[in-house]
Amino acid sequence: MGASNWGMIWTAVMPLAVILYYFFRKKYKDQQVSSTLFWQERMKEMQASPYLKKLQHHLLFYLQLAALLFCVLALIEPFSESETLAGNDFIFVVDTSATMLAGSPSHFVKHQQEMKNLAAQAGGKPVTIVTTGISPKVIIRNEQDLQKVEKAIDQLAVNYESAEIEQTILFADTLAVNDSTIIHIFTDSLERSVLINKTGQSYHVHGFTETLRNVSIRQFGLSKTESGTRGIVQVVNNSKETIPATIRLTSDSVEKRIDVELAASEELLVPFEDLPNKQLWQATVEVADNYSADNTMATYVAPPVDAVVIDSALHELIASGFRSLSLDVALSDSSQLQPDSGIPIVTNQRDVLEGPTPILLFGRNDEKSFEVVGQIETKAHPLFTYATLDEIYVSQLYPPLEGYETIATIDDHPFIQVSPKGDIVVLTDVQLTDWPLSPSFPLFLWSAMESLAGDAEFLGYFQPNEHRSVSLASKTGEWEIFRDGTYSHSYIEGSGPFVAPAEPGIYQVVGDDKEMTMIVQLSSQEKTLSAGSTYKMGQAEAMQDKVRFSFVPFLIGLILLLVVGEWEVYRRGITTR
Repeated sequence: MGASNWGMIWTAVMPLAVILYYFFRKKYKDQQVSSTLFWQERMKEMQASPYLKKLQHHLLFYLQLAALLFCVLALIEPFSESETLAGNDFIFVVDTSATMLAGSPSHFVKHQQEMKNLAAQAGGKPVTIVTTGISPKVIIRNEQDLQKVEKAIDQLAVNYESAEIEQTILFADTLAVNDSTIIHIFTDSLERSVLINKTGQSYHVHGFTETLRNVSIRQFGLSKTESGTRGIVQVVNNSKETIPATIRLTSDSVEKRIDVELAASEELLVPFEDLPNKQLWQATVEVADNYSADNTMATYVAPPVDAVVIDSALHELIASGFRSLSLDVALSDSSQLQPDSGIPIVTNQRDVLEGPTPILLFGRNDEKSFEVVGQIETKAHPLFTYATLDEIYVSQLYPPLEGYETIATIDDHPFIQVSPKGDIVVLTDVQLTDWPLSPSFPLFLWSAMESLAGDAEFLGYFQPNEHRSVSLASKTGEWEIFRDGTYSHSYIEGSGPFVAPAEPGIYQVVGDDKEMTMIVQLSSQEKTLSAGSTYKMGQAEAMQDKVRFSFVPFLIGLILLLVVGEWEVYRRGITTR
């Protein structure tokens, strides 16, 4: 509390002058006359209240005196001071990774309250909020309105991505206006070594020192055996005490349980033997810990997709195209192809289509080709999601296979077909087309491998919010994502990369009459909790600044009210004379 302009204290003589005026003004003697006797009875009530009479008599004086005193106070400019954060503007870097859900209340909720407290202390200085992740996001930029800042903080949410905190700090550095910008980092733990070489800005790290109980499923895998399926769950106790737990495996109505006791910092492999031959399983650890996001993990039994066998009789460009996809390419003589190996085969041998192994047929060895002229026309199919065939020239085709679905034609002649079991048939030789010279050729090979070696009912494993190119095609061009029957969001073909949901779990991707399963799971680094600390680094001074709040606007309002009151008292006095 203080005053900015003590030099105006001399104006205090004005209320003193008013007081002296009232002391020395002319006094009048009351004289009764006959005309006033009539009103004496009416005045008894007022005379019975001498204090009220005195107040009414001197009210104008009191109002004038109060107005002058407030004028004097306004002229000396009184103010109050409160502490505010050091720095001229602030950047809040907010960790939104899954580990921020640890604790009760969670670390994230505690940080939200702490951010609100700091924003209130900012004293109207600009605040910028940046969230972590693979792609850091600016939530608000240089906002000075406290209500808008608090609203933005309330709307923050955990996105389960890996924090990528170093990358986010580098991004926040580019938003700093000057050396007076203070960067507040809200996370669970951050090593000092990350900031040790950063001298251009000032950093205040807000961490947590508490050590929490946590048991996580680090890995979960399934393998086929002669008697069924064998599962192994790797469970890790990330705590300093022994914790009992129950490991549960579920698939539809099937459930298996094993009780374990995990010593401090113990890693345990829990086997499950003779499981039914089901493709989708979920492992859950039932335990009393402080972090539940890493207590579940799902897996899907799918065929391998890392190798392909190519008929050596085919053109070398086909093998080169598959090698560009970083696949393990094996060349084999036509007579030594194994249609029951389970590894996808690329050949022109018609007879291998009868086997169980997925086949990509380029041309036919049992028919002669014929000339064609015309544009390629395609139907909606995952093979053409990224491989467009608009500018491809094909000089000759082979006769089509009966009972196969035609998904591409040239002059109404089948060009590409798909068998009932999923084999892909390209009815031309590589040397009869300029397709290998087009960028769409390796994209088509990649889509073909995804279709052949993958499971038509399984889209794949994703991390939270992962952006990925996937082979999706439907008549409507729209796919809806559900979790446990609840709608999550939609994906429109051609609108950009496919974006996985934020929350880990098992999802269904539905389009037209087709349904696929996808699994979203945490990264390994989001399954470990570590204690941190709160500290400051950089050029910021430890002391806090002070912000002044002036009382002058409040005093001016009071003076105006007093002036209005004076006028009303004077007006009433005039009318009653």
